[in-house]
Formats: sequence, structure tokens, C-alpha cells
Amino acid sequence: MDGDQWLTPLPQHVRNSSWGGPEAGAELGRICFDARLRAGFKVASLDVLRPDGFLEAVAFSGGPHGDPTAGGSFSLALARRVLREGTAYGKFVFLREEDMAPDLQEEVRGYGYVPDLPQTDDPWRWRSLDMFMAHLTDSTGRTRAFFHLDEPVDGIRPSPEGLAQIAADLELLLQAVITAVDREELTRYARLDETAREIVRAASGRLGHHEFLEVVKPRLVAGFRASAALVHLYDDPAGDAQSGRLSAELLSGLEAATRRAWVSRTVIVVEPDHVWGDDELHRHHRVALGHYLRDASAKELILVPVGAGHEAMGMLVIVRDARDRWTENESLSALGVGHDLGRALLSTRAHEREQQLIGELQQLDDYRRQLIATVADELKNPIGVIAGHVELLEQLPGVPASASPSLQALTRSASRLDTVVRDLLLVNRIGDPETPLERVPVDLSDVLAAVVADATVRATEHKVTIRSAAEDDVIVHGDPEELREMLANLVGNAVKYSHRHGVVDLTLRREVDQVVFRCSDHGLGVSRRDRSHLFDDFFRSLDPVARQRPGTGLGLAIVARIVGRHEGRVDVDSELGGGSTFTVTLPAGPRPRDPGA
Repeated sequence: MDGDQWLTPLPQHVRNSSWGGPEAGAELGRICFDARLRAGFKVASLDVLRPDGFLEAVAFSGGPHGDPTAGGSFSLALARRVLREGTAYGKFVFLREEDMAPDLQEEVRGYGYVPDLPQTDDPWRWRSLDMFMAHLTDSTGRTRAFFHLDEPVDGIRPSPEGLAQIAADLELLLQAVITAVDREELTRYARLDETAREIVRAASGRLGHHEFLEVVKPRLVAGFRASAALVHLYDDPAGDAQSGRLSAELLSGLEAATRRAWVSRTVIVVEPDHVWGDDELHRHHRVALGHYLRDASAKELILVPVGAGHEAMGMLVIVRDARDRWTENESLSALGVGHDLGRALLSTRAHEREQQLIGELQQLDDYRRQLIATVADELKNPIGVIAGHVELLEQLPGVPASASPSLQALTRSASRLDTVVRDLLLVNRIGDPETPLERVPVDLSDVLAAVVADATVRATEHKVTIRSAAEDDVIVHGDPEELREMLANLVGNAVKYSHRHGVVDLTLRREVDQVVFRCSDHGLGVSRRDRSHLFDDFFRSLDPVARQRPGTGLGLAIVARIVGRHEGRVDVDSELGGGSTFTVTLPAGPRPRDPGA
């Protein structure tokens, strides 16, 4: 609060009795009792500084009728003025009534306990407005509380030496006051901080936001010591089931109020006869909220804005039976909970969108696989018919020689279509997560030898030499046909993209617990731009020379899928014009002669 603000005891728009619980008040009351006895005074009281900048009278000991202002709220202005104008004795300051200006005397009459003492001109007698007050700060110098002593038992003002001795005698008790105040506030902070941590932990469980809210609700109820809790999101018409108990008009008013509270970073406290923190909500909906509290058998409704970043998303509504009155310290922690809850909701909503997208992509992939399977099946028979009739025509007598090129073109085209159909069906099968992988021990050196034998015919046509160096008994566990297809595609690609009179080098060996196959050529190579897409379905190089070579764009995609199904990896090292090396690494199986084989 501003130091020059005029003191307004018990402000009309400030919520009283909003610091600490009864246990803390009782502890501080016992300290006040002990302090006044030690100091020889009839009255001791304590005002604690709340987070909203007001002082609250939280403990009182002595006096004929107790403290009529217990729980009341006061501006800091009076205390600061007394600190400036009084005489210091350690943590205490003493200011005599006759040294006060008339306006200050008027302020003191409205502040806390004022004893009813007879008027006197005796300079040694204690007077009603005399103030003997200690300014209590923490280790950082931050104001925590003000401690007051009033009415000496003998009615005499202590001498300066006496005041200094009192200040020294009460040093430890004043430190106990600070400790008790800190402990009370930290206890409330800690409880809601743990609630915030539980919210964050729940958000990491990858739940949808409705499931997430159901998980965190019991934790919110426990953390806020509430009888019920609901989370209402502005853009969720279904909302919390308990939101249905609020009329549309009242719900709209609460939404508007919590949006304002998000901007002002405040928490709204609703009591049966007053709404604290939002004058407009108090003015228009106080009665309806009072009915809501009565129907819920509750005494307090706490409205916490929920959001993340600059965006308000909704509100957390806490219903409390007021066994322990809501405090300003809890409001500060509740704002943090609102932010954590907002961030967690953003995370859960992102997870929901991610799962929705995954579902849509899965549906699209299922449709793609079904379409491919259908088209491939529909093409198989016509391709077989075309190939059969071409073969029949070639065997018929009397077919003119001029028709031979056309028949050969038909044969090549039918063969290419058959390869496309076969590749499509294979991609479909190995790309289906529901297709199991049949694992048996496979000697990859035998498979490679067969693949090289098949590829040599084509390599010879292209004037390409295949050099193979394979160890014996290189065992992996997997599907023999898939592994053969993987090797055949790599070797076939190397031959296809090699220059005439080029060389393809193949190596196969076991390295500790892995099997490593390398296929190197010195042909066209792959550009940096193409390398990131090499294993994509239907990808063909953008290099015009490479595009002149026939292909379906599925060979390397098949390789990647097969290697992945066998828990291996495939790497490529290539430069445009500098050839390519593909390296496949697979988990090795036991050697045939190993004891565990």
C-alpha cells in the first residue's frame, strides 16, 4: 500500500479475517500473553501483513472485553507514520499521545485496541493514545507484522531505559512471532504447491482433458480443503457436470468475472452476503450465489481463473464449508494452481488432437492399404492374361516378323506391371502392423549367394561386375523371403544405377552381436536433397539421368520396412555422381556351433 494513503480501519471493500487459521491465531495469542506478562503490560496484540497489503489483527491478549477489531483490516499508513515519528528502542518505537498531531490522534482512535483511561496532564502517566509498537521484518527486511503493547500494569510510562530493556527482553519472543507467521503461510503455500505438482504429474499421463479432470478433481478437493470442486472451460459446452447446477445467467456472470480476474491476477471469494474481488459480480449476482451456497450447504465459493500464457481458458470453482476460512496467502497459491491447471489442460488437449490425428491417419492408412490391395488384385488377372496371350502369339506360326518388337514391348510392359503389383502387395503386407513376423534362423550368406546368382544375369547385360565377399554361417532370425527381398532390392538397385563396366561390391560379416551387410556402387549417386526421401513410398530421384532408369519407387521403401521389422537399421552414404553405399545392420543370431544354438 502507498505510505501516504489515509488509514481506513475495517475497509468496506477489503475482506476481513483472511489471514491464517485458528491454530495459528491461538499460537500467536499465547505468545502475546507471555509477552505482556514479561513486559508488565495489560494488553498485547499482533497485526500481520497480508499479501493484499493490509494489516490484519490476528492475536490479542488482555483487556477487559478482548479486542473488538479482531480479524479487522487496517492500512499500513498509520504504522508507517508512527515508525517515522516515534522514538526507536530496538525493534520497538514509542510515540507519546502529546507528540501526535491532531490528525494522527484521530487515526489512532480508530486503530485496534484503545484503552479507556482518564485524562491526565501528568507526563509520567500512560495515556489512551500512547503507542509502543514493534516492527517485525524477515531476513530480507520485508515487513511481516506489527506487535503492540498497551497499558502498563502500574499505569506509568516506562523510562527510555525501561523501554530499551523491554525491547531486549522480548527479542526472542518477537522472533518466535515471525517464525509462527512464516510457518502458517508456508503450510498453506505448501499444500497448494503439492496440489499443483500433482496436476502436472497427472498431465504427464497422456490423458484426454475430460479424463484428466476426473483424475485431478479429488486432488483439488483435498488440496483446497473443499467439499467439491469443478472446472468449467469457456469453450466446452458439455463442461463439468456440476456446472449444470448453475443457471445460464449466473454461469455467464461467473465467466465474465473470472476473465476479469485473469487480467487482474486475483481470486474471487464468495461468501453468503458478499462477493470479494469483483464488484460487478457482487452487484448483479450476490443473491444468486448466496442461494447456491445455501443449497450446497457451504460457506465459501472460491473462483480461480484458469489459463496459460495470456489466454484465460476457464475457471476453477472450489466449494468450501469454511471450517478454516480462506486466506489471502491461499489466493496467491491458488493463482499458481490455476496457471498449472491451464498449462496441463493445454497439454491434454494437444494430446487429444494428436490422438485424433493419429486415428485419422490410421484410417487413411487403412484405406490406402485396402485400395492398394484391391487395385493390385484387380490388376493381377488382366496382367496374367496379357502375358499369356503374348506368349501364345509368339508361338503361333505365321506371325509376321514385324510384329516381334510390339510383342516384346508388350512382354516388357506386362513384366513391369507385374513387378509393380508384386511390390504393392509386399509393401501392403509388411507395412501392416497386424502382419506377424515369422522368425526362423536364416543363414544370410546362403541367401546373398542366391541373390547374387539371380542378379548376375542382369548385371552381365549391363556390363556390370558384382564382387561379393561374405563370411560363412552369418545367422539372423527372421523371415527368409523378406530378407531375400531386402538383399535383392539393394543389389538390384546397385546394378541398375551403376555405369557400364562398373563394379558393385558386396560384403557380409558378423561383427560381435550384429550382422552387417554393405552394398557399394560407383554409379549415379544420390543428391543431398534426395537422400532425405530415399525410403519414402513411390519416391523417384529428381535427377533426370536416374529417372531414365525404370523403377516403381518402392524398392528402398520395402528395404526400410523389412529392416525395421527385423529390429535393424539401414544407412546410406552417397554423393551425386560419386556412387552409393547402403549399410544394413541386423541383430545376429547364435552361431550354428555355439552351445546355445
